[in-house]
Amino acid sequence: MVVVVSEFLRAVSSEATLVRQFVELLEQEQEVLTNGRTDELPAIAGTKEKLAAELNDLSRQRNAFLGSLGFPSDRPGMEVWTTANPSQNEAITAWRQTLSLAARAKELNLRNGQLIQLRMKYNAQALEILTRKENNLDLYGPDGRSSAPGERRIDDAV
Repeated sequence: MVVVVSEFLRAVSSEATLVRQFVELLEQEQEVLTNGRTDELPAIAGTKEKLAAELNDLSRQRNAFLGSLGFPSDRPGMEVWTTANPSQNEAITAWRQTLSLAARAKELNLRNGQLIQLRMKYNAQALEILTRKENNLDLYGPDGRSSAPGERRIDDAV
């Protein structure tokens, strides 16, 4: 059981570290979105996926340990475990950091999603303007007549 406990403590500590990295990545994503450097988003998304997979593995380890002791999984189980193990200061501190950082990550993720939606809206509007079939701009040919909608162009041969 000692080996399992040490693995659990290591997993809780690693989880806090990874959530911190995830928050930093979300902050980087927000800065990229704000500054329009969207070409950097695929790399960020790949790193987010990797971190999320690692966090899921650590969460499974934590929940397996809690289950082996008869505790519920996730936050309720950790609350019971921390109450039952007040001497595990390092793990308790790491867990509290994880909760605080997870709340920050949720907030950042929501804000980043809003930024992405806004960018998509602007892109859709720009695309609509560029592909609009009915353009209200009346252009005139060299004979002074307005051209038909499908034949509108600027004649620079004047």
